[in-house]
Amino acid sequence: MKTYKINNFLIYVFFLTLLIGGCANQPDSAMAPALDGDGFISKDASYSKEVFYGTTRVPKCNDRTFLTPDEASPTSDLACASDLTRLNSGNGRTNNKIKYGKVIVQIPFSKEIGGIEGMSITNIEHDIKFSDFISELTSEDLLVFIHGFNTSFTNAAIRTAQLAHDTNFKGEAVFFSWPSLENPATYGTDKKRAKENFKHLAQFLIKISENTNKKIHVIAHSMGTYLLVNSLAIISDKRNEDNELLRSRILVNNGKIFNQIILAAPDISQDDYHLTFNEYNLSNISDKITLYSSINDHVLSKASRLTNYFIEGTAQARLGDSSDGFFVVNGMDTIDTRQEILPQFFGHSFYANYRGLVTDIYLLLKYGTEPDERMLQRVIDGRNKKSLWFIRD
Repeated sequence: MKTYKINNFLIYVFFLTLLIGGCANQPDSAMAPALDGDGFISKDASYSKEVFYGTTRVPKCNDRTFLTPDEASPTSDLACASDLTRLNSGNGRTNNKIKYGKVIVQIPFSKEIGGIEGMSITNIEHDIKFSDFISELTSEDLLVFIHGFNTSFTNAAIRTAQLAHDTNFKGEAVFFSWPSLENPATYGTDKKRAKENFKHLAQFLIKISENTNKKIHVIAHSMGTYLLVNSLAIISDKRNEDNELLRSRILVNNGKIFNQIILAAPDISQDDYHLTFNEYNLSNISDKITLYSSINDHVLSKASRLTNYFIEGTAQARLGDSSDGFFVVNGMDTIDTRQEILPQFFGHSFYANYRGLVTDIYLLLKYGTEPDERMLQRVIDGRNKKSLWFIRD
């Protein structure tokens, strides 16, 4: 009996020694690479997402003719020395020729829906030919994203990849990057650049639409919605002047040019939208237009209204701000969230940060599902009988 106990004890010590010795010889788990075959996947694993772009940004590093003496200093050269970031300069000048390229965005395996933590650009190809650009858009669906003000090229690329990843979008993701200064204090300058880019975004969307019969979904955020709506008005004008423009696309796409158009936290005054919407009947240009608004968007409810009072003489409510009421018009679905939203960028990026809203965008892009068939609560205005929908938590 004693021998049995001693043997068990020796066996225990033997295996404990092996275990301790084995652990001591293993690399730190945080540093261990992901396994190629069967086994555990490292928490540091990541995805690679390819996104394509068109841009009117002028890179300071490459085009010296656009620089002031201060901008041409050695410090400026160091700041844009990296090929990955040379379009981040946002020097406030618009290139009259759209440049095309593609970017690889790294997405952490552990990233939560709505977050962008740990995401980064790992590779970029600048100035590729449009023919090469369009030839790589091979899927059945395209997602085009237009960023808002105070946005760098890098952030626009990351947001595009995040939207495509979190909504499980299976087609190619494309973004249009205009020269925002990435500075919240330069709202007025960004708005001037947005106006300069109405015709460029219209050209960008027309060129893509002319060269493919794929479904095209367009998501614009913040000031990007102001840019988009006015670009759509230009496209509508061009269609009225030339019936052959995009005719083949319209014939195979149920009479429409685009499929889903999403206005996320739109920084557009109500009067501006009524004028454009009524004059150009933008609901005829796409299968569906959806507006996402929030009660917690302090950029729109405070900063934008005040700044536009000095720029345009009006402090009218913006479409994406529902703190004083909801913007509802025929031909557009208004989706609102009344939930408390994390104050990232003062709630202005709620469209991409809120899980319930990201899920709703997924259903919209994937299936074109009507609001009544999604996880939304319908509300009917007793006065004008118009409907809007709330995101269910």
